[in-house]
Amino acid sequence: MSDTTQIPNQDDVLATNERLTAENTRMTGELKAANELLETAQADLNIATQRSADLAGRVATLETAAKVAGEELTRLKAENSTLTAKMADFNKAVAAEVRKLGLNPKAAEHKEPAADTHLTPTQRVLLAKGVNSIAELNRK
Repeated sequence: MSDTTQIPNQDDVLATNERLTAENTRMTGELKAANELLETAQADLNIATQRSADLAGRVATLETAAKVAGEELTRLKAENSTLTAKMADFNKAVAAEVRKLGLNPKAAEHKEPAADTHLTPTQRVLLAKGVNSIAELNRK
């Protein structure tokens, strides 16, 4: 039994070498393309990270502004309530003083004049009373 090593045929070795060289060239091209894609993705990531940081800063500013506006709104609502209550008290006090003078406070209420200035005084009274004739006014 002889241990003879088989020596590959030179043509087989050259064919294998050519095949591996072609595969190596193809894979090197794919690696280069993948590296370019990676660099592009990294650049996009850096831009997105910067935008995210900028937007986070803007959000914080807007949240602060919204909080301040909300506090101002709450303060103004409270102030409005206080002023409304004071106005009601003032109106009651004025009505009491008017009654002391012997006047009817309701008589002092101002009604806007009729929009149509071509009406006669009688027509204006009828319009203010919400009737169409003197007869209707007498029935009321």
